[in-house]
Amino acid sequence: MLGTFRWIWFLALALGLVAGASAAQLDRAEVERRAEAAARYLVAVEAADGRFLYEFDFLASRFLPDDNIVRQAGAGFVLNQFLAASGKPSFTEPGGRAIGYYAAQSARHGDGLLVSEDRTVAGGRAGATALAMLAELFQSRAIGKDFRPDLRLGWLRGLAALQLPTGGIAQNVGDVEEDSYATGETWLALAHYADLDANQPALAPLLDRLETRVMVKYLKKPDNQFAHWGLMAAAQRLRTTGDTRYLDFIAAFVTDFVRNRMPANDMRGNRCAALEGLMAAAGALEDHGRQALAAEVLDKAVSGLMLALDLQLTGSPRIDYGPDRSYADPKLANFAGAFLNGAYTLRTRIDSTQHCLSALLLYRNLLGGESLWKM
Repeated sequence: MLGTFRWIWFLALALGLVAGASAAQLDRAEVERRAEAAARYLVAVEAADGRFLYEFDFLASRFLPDDNIVRQAGAGFVLNQFLAASGKPSFTEPGGRAIGYYAAQSARHGDGLLVSEDRTVAGGRAGATALAMLAELFQSRAIGKDFRPDLRLGWLRGLAALQLPTGGIAQNVGDVEEDSYATGETWLALAHYADLDANQPALAPLLDRLETRVMVKYLKKPDNQFAHWGLMAAAQRLRTTGDTRYLDFIAAFVTDFVRNRMPANDMRGNRCAALEGLMAAAGALEDHGRQALAAEVLDKAVSGLMLALDLQLTGSPRIDYGPDRSYADPKLANFAGAFLNGAYTLRTRIDSTQHCLSALLLYRNLLGGESLWKM
């Protein structure tokens, strides 16, 4: 059921008293339809080995040779997140196939595993390892039993090996500087690990040291690369533990972010990554009595989401991009559900769709009510 502030917010939206689109454009059915289209696109570009075709350039009429193992793992994470949210069994196998790919790409590092660009320790990436772990955790949650607990524990130990004395996480083996992306991604993975399997002995020392670091550092020195991962992680920790220190962190961090640091809500780039954090923060704030700030954050998030939805391909053979520009191509029908990298670029990359699908799923949680997916 919607909280009180959400009813007030939606009434204001319908009356045009706050920015954004009409409430009718944001109902559960539309959000679920858009999310499922994005998830189906990811399945459509998943190869037999579980790897996702990375980026398509419409003007060049081909997939580009570039790749990024962190973004590969992010796509599998959100595909399994969709599986857990929707309960649609047809996504179980594609989600599991992606996890199999991350297993095949993993390199042994000490007693742990790192998901690697090239299956070597040198190519191991903390961010990819954390996001692969999230994929396994959501697959396990969706099917109601452990999927690959051996991988989960191996990846956990791999991340522990990349934790610096400060508590932050290095992206690569041998790095001595903390990587804000990898630290945020790892915190989110550990937050979900603690929710599913809190009794794992290797988890608490890693999580405690990381939280001691991030909940001080990133309030003193905010970082946009950490922002959405950190807000989602703190919201999950608040949900799992009920500890209000996570609520205080969310309130302080998101206030600064929405008022001073959030990327402009324009169409030049895909801003869905920032929206994930705002959706998670809005739900946490409202659930714990911070209605005024929650309403401010949600307004910013939904305004951004409506712009982002204009980047989603619908299957039409023609799209408009930029002022007085259009592009027509029959192959656009094959990319229905994908999100463009921005309004002025005719490319779609898997992380553009990943972040927008995640934002849609988090927004769907805020809407509450019976899911049409499960009817």
